[in-house]
Amino acid sequence: MDKLGLSLRQKKLLHLLRGVDEYTTGDALGRQLGVSSRTIRSDVAGINKALAPYNARIISEHSKGYLYMAEDPEVIQNMNRIDNAFLTRDERVRFLAFRFCMSDTPLNIYDLEDEIFVSHTTLEHDIRQLKMKYVLSGPKIRFIQEKDALSFEQDENKRRAVLNNLFHADWDYHSRRNAYYGYDFLDADRIDRIMDIIPPILHRYDISVEDPGLVSLDLAVAIMIHRVESGHSLPFRETEEMPDPAVHSATEDLFASILEEFGSEYSEAEKKAIEKMISDARITDVSNITRENIQYNFSRSVIRLANDYLGRVRSLFGIDLTPDEDFYITLLSYLSFLQMSDRIFNEQDKGEALRSSLLPEFEIAWAIQENAAQILGGYLSETEILYLAYAISGALEFLFETHPEYKLRTVICCHLNLTAAWALKRRILGAFDKYLNIKALLPVNAKNTEDFRDVDLVLSTVRKQITAQPGTDTIQIGIRFSPKDYLAISSHIQNYRLRHLCPSGNLTIKELLNNAVWIEGMEADSKFSVIESMAERLISAGIVSPDYESDLLRREAISSFAIRHDILFLHSLVPAAETRLCIAIFSHRMSWNTFRIRVAFMGAFAPGDTPLLLSLDQFLNDPALEPGNSKAIPSPTDIIAALSDQGRLRGSTD
Repeated sequence: MDKLGLSLRQKKLLHLLRGVDEYTTGDALGRQLGVSSRTIRSDVAGINKALAPYNARIISEHSKGYLYMAEDPEVIQNMNRIDNAFLTRDERVRFLAFRFCMSDTPLNIYDLEDEIFVSHTTLEHDIRQLKMKYVLSGPKIRFIQEKDALSFEQDENKRRAVLNNLFHADWDYHSRRNAYYGYDFLDADRIDRIMDIIPPILHRYDISVEDPGLVSLDLAVAIMIHRVESGHSLPFRETEEMPDPAVHSATEDLFASILEEFGSEYSEAEKKAIEKMISDARITDVSNITRENIQYNFSRSVIRLANDYLGRVRSLFGIDLTPDEDFYITLLSYLSFLQMSDRIFNEQDKGEALRSSLLPEFEIAWAIQENAAQILGGYLSETEILYLAYAISGALEFLFETHPEYKLRTVICCHLNLTAAWALKRRILGAFDKYLNIKALLPVNAKNTEDFRDVDLVLSTVRKQITAQPGTDTIQIGIRFSPKDYLAISSHIQNYRLRHLCPSGNLTIKELLNNAVWIEGMEADSKFSVIESMAERLISAGIVSPDYESDLLRREAISSFAIRHDILFLHSLVPAAETRLCIAIFSHRMSWNTFRIRVAFMGAFAPGDTPLLLSLDQFLNDPALEPGNSKAIPSPTDIIAALSDQGRLRGSTD
């Protein structure tokens, strides 16, 4: 087939546009590819020139962006094969893992450098990343390096697990084909037929499987067919496990269908591997599970882990989630899932983006690590913690919903006539009825006659000050109740909910800032040296033990503290002798993963003050917060002033 003759970046750009059905701005595309919007315009012109003979082009519209159109998308898709477009380290690591899985003989390191167009040093970094992903975690396949020869161990089960991981991570949910590797290794038509075979069989035997597990099962069957055809069968292994009757019957039906569809028979070892996948992926039916019969549905270790964790959450944050039976059973199901060796998660977003929207929930979820290490034998990954954070968010919603006394006592001050004010109230209640108790609709000019002592929040349609009553916050909104207004109220509710569910005691952020350990003009060559230097200040002052520093380093290795530019908040649940902050101001913005950091805050919390961690996390990661002048190096006075101003706006520091 003809090739389009595009550069690697142009291939990637065309691939990105092919995956969406709406306009994408040049700035957005530039951020994804690490180039300017001007470069995007130049690349689009080159792509359109190459696409012209095939009745396809990228449409450009001012203020909208770019949209891909093609008379026959399949033709362009095949011509724009991007298997070798190694634009990022992640893509190179995936390709290397794929090559090692598929090769029966060791690969020469210098040949690999030429194959993926990188230097020797870059390849060494890529291999280090590959080991982190597949050797130290995941299937834990052994990586062998003998002089210049590199290879994976000859373990067919582990190689298939790596392949499944690769294909699953790049699964294209917008089509039935795999995004990167599907064309050479996994025949698209075969995948389509497998996807048509498996769901009806599982349904026949009342076997429910999550979408990630179902995709993984589809891929496992396709990988099995390909590997057996190429002479790589699974070795026979003795097993004493008693099969689940429904899973066993479903497996037998599946292989009968494979024989009918593809004309191939497979060994018992292959059947046992697929049967185990179905068994592990099967979702427990929780419809009849109650607190009274959980011991018949979950292992003792899972029940112990759930109970110990909920007790730790209650002890650390003062939040009792145990009365929520639905959440409790969901937690047990999730912890049981974590015990499976081949658990699969869909990772569709960047971790820091999700964490920004789940700040308190992520920290509450992180509290399970100590219990997980004791009972599961290891710490949970960032993805596993994020999925637990989702469950925590649902539990907190329910907790707030079942306590109407937690609602914010609210007054709406509107400068328009009654019908407009009433309609505004209805729109606000439609969005926030669970959180707001609207006590009154007031004319703006009647504000001086109102007693605001029992009011938590004023929503005003004018800019003027409504009340100076301590403890009463004011948010200006528009009469049309725009998305911006919704976000402002939602952010306020999040902060309020946090303070109400787990009050942080008598300490204020302002007091912590005034009593902080300050490091001005800090220089550091790595993020780990920053953690060590700042923690050492607290250790030498007798505020924390060396375990505090170890916990920070371990957390950073699992899930980075950095989730925004300028400000970094480092913290640990290891108890401190007293609650203190250490604040480092860098001489130059420091790179921390993909972020540029100006000021680092390190929090140590004494027992009883841990809820303050949640408030600080929410406060310091507020996108509106700026650490003083963005160009000049801020001083401690600048930072205290900036944080105090932000706190007065949101009622957080005083």
